[in-house]
Amino acid sequence: MITSKHRLRWITALLVLICVALFVYARSLRSSKNPYSLAQDLPRGALVYAQFQNVPELIKQWEQSQLKERYLNSTNYQQLQHKHLAMKLISRWEEFNNALGFPLDLAAIGSSTEGSAAVAVYDIGQLDLLFVAPISEEKAALTQFFNSKDQFEEVEAPDGTHYYSQTMEADSGRQKQVLAFAAVNGRFLLGTNEKLFLRAIANINGRAKNDSIADDPTFRALSQKLSPHFATVWVDQSRLNADYYFKRYWLMDNVAELKTIRAGIFDLEQQQSKWIERREFLTTVPTERSNSGIAATELQRLYSRTPDDAPYIRFRSLANNPTLSSKIIRDTLFDSTVEQASSDSSWSWQSYSSDDFYPESDDGYDYDRYSHLGDNYDKAINDPYDARVTERVEPGRNPLAAELEQQFLNGLQNVLGPARPSAVATATTPHASQGPLFVEFRRVAVFNLQSAGNLQRELLEQTVAQGAQGRLTVVNSGSQLKWENRSDAGRAWRSLDLPMLGWEICYALNDNVLILSNSNEAMKSVLQGGEKKREVSAVTGIDELTIIRFDRRKESFDDIVNVLDADAIKQRQQSGAADANQGSQEFFSGNISSLLNVAADVSRIEIKRKSQGNNLHEEIELVMK
Repeated sequence: MITSKHRLRWITALLVLICVALFVYARSLRSSKNPYSLAQDLPRGALVYAQFQNVPELIKQWEQSQLKERYLNSTNYQQLQHKHLAMKLISRWEEFNNALGFPLDLAAIGSSTEGSAAVAVYDIGQLDLLFVAPISEEKAALTQFFNSKDQFEEVEAPDGTHYYSQTMEADSGRQKQVLAFAAVNGRFLLGTNEKLFLRAIANINGRAKNDSIADDPTFRALSQKLSPHFATVWVDQSRLNADYYFKRYWLMDNVAELKTIRAGIFDLEQQQSKWIERREFLTTVPTERSNSGIAATELQRLYSRTPDDAPYIRFRSLANNPTLSSKIIRDTLFDSTVEQASSDSSWSWQSYSSDDFYPESDDGYDYDRYSHLGDNYDKAINDPYDARVTERVEPGRNPLAAELEQQFLNGLQNVLGPARPSAVATATTPHASQGPLFVEFRRVAVFNLQSAGNLQRELLEQTVAQGAQGRLTVVNSGSQLKWENRSDAGRAWRSLDLPMLGWEICYALNDNVLILSNSNEAMKSVLQGGEKKREVSAVTGIDELTIIRFDRRKESFDDIVNVLDADAIKQRQQSGAADANQGSQEFFSGNISSLLNVAADVSRIEIKRKSQGNNLHEEIELVMK
C-alpha cells in the first residue's frame, strides 16, 4: 500500500520528469523543428546573417572540389591578393590568429560544430562578427579554442556564464578589440565584439526579449518564404546601402540600383546536375503585377523565335507596364539612350568621395601609391563639370535630341498600345569582325501581340524613323529616311538603312509576332529559323526569365576580349613584364576570363523573377554540363 507521503514523492518525481522531458523536447524542437533556430541566438542589428546546413561537409566538398583548384589558380584570385581590400582583410585575420595562438582556418571552424553553424556581420570596417554552432560540451572541450583557453582571461557574464576573452590590438594598432569564445547551453560561440557577445549569451540562455535576428520584422517576414538548404543568407539591405565599406569596396557604383530594396534572403540548394538559388526581397516601392505572368506556352513560342547563337536571352511580361515596350524597342534598335541634362545648378559635393578631400592613411602596406595616376588626376575641385553643375557640351550633339527622344518613346507607346503586346523576348548576339569596329552587338526583340491587326505599320515606320533622326547631328528636310522591302529565301521584312552611321533597323510582322532588330543578318537568321523546340525549365506565372548560355562563351566573349586586350598583352610581353607561363593579366581576357574558367562546369544560367506588392522573388538555376 502506498502512503500519502510516498504518493506525494512519486507525484513530485513524475512532475519533475515531465518538466525535464518538456525541457528536452523544447530544446530539440528549437533545434530540429525551427530551421532558423541559430538566428534566435544572435542579437539584432546585423548587416548580414548566414547559416549553413552542414559545415563539415561544406568544408570537405570545398577542399576536394575542382572549383577550389580552379579559383586558386585563376588570374582573378592572383590579382585579388594584391588589392588593398584583400590585404586589409588578410591583415585583420592575422591579428585574430595571433590573439588566438593558432590559425583560424577551415579546420578550426569545422571542428567547432557538429553540423550546422551561423555567422553574423555587424560592422564591415571593424569586422565585428559573431559565430555560433550547436556542439556538445564534450566535443567543445576538444577544440583548439578550449585547448588554448589558458592564454585567455576567464570572465563571468552577468547571468553567471563563464567565457574566455582577450583584448587585442586591431587594424594595425589603431583600435582595441575583444576576441571571446564560450560553450553556452549546447552552443559554441565566438565573437570579435564583447557587447554583442554578451547579448548573444543572453539570447542563448533565454534571458533576452526581442533581441535576436529572428525578431527582426524583415527577417521574420522573409524567412517564412524560404526553407533553408545548403546555405542561407539574409541581408539588411537598407543599412548596407548606407555602409561606407560596402559601397566603396564591395558594390562600387551600383548602390543606387539597390535603394528600393529593404532586405533580402537567399537560399542555395544542390540538386542533381544543378544548383538552385532562391531569393526573396522586401522592396520600398510596391508594384502591381496581378495576373501579369508569362504563360508557359507563350514563353515557349517566344523562345522558339530567338536566334540559335544568342548567348543572352531575356523574356519579360508587358502586362500592367505600358511604357516598357517602347523602351525595349529603343534599346534594341539603337546603341545608347539620349540623357537629359541635369537641372541642378548648385555645386555637388557628392560628386567627390572622402578620398578626394583627405589623404589616405598609411596602413603599413608595401606599395607605391604614386606609381600611377589615379581616377581623379584630371578632376578639379572647382571644375563645374566634375562637380556635375554644368553639362559637358559634346561636339556635334543634336540640340533637339532629348525632345525627339521623348517624342519617339511616346509615339511607340501609342503605336503598340492598340496591338496589346503581352510579352517580349530580347536576345543579344556579339559578333566579332575585322576593322576598327571589331565587335557588333546584334539585338532582336520578339513581341507577342494579342491584337496584331490593330498595329499600324506605316505609323510604326514613321515613328522609328523619327527616333533615328533624333540621333543625327543635323535634322532637316534632307534627313528624311526611307524604308525598303527585303527578302531572303521567301522570307520578307522591312529595313531602314543608315549607312552614314553604320546602322540597320528592320522589322517583320509574322502572324501575331512582331520582330525588330538592329541587324538585317540577325533578322534573316530569325526568319529562316522559324519556330524551333527549345529546352527551358517548366515555369508559369513569372514576370521575367533570363537565360545565359555558357556554351556560346568563345564566340560571345573570348573572341572579342582577345581583340580588345591584344595591344595591352603585346606591350606587356615586349616590356618583359609578362611571364612565359603566365596567362593574360588584363581585366577582360585575364581577370574576368579566369572567373569564367572557374565556372567551366556550368552549361547555362536561368534567372526567373516575379514581383507583387512589396515582394520580389528571384530563382537562379545553374544547370551543369
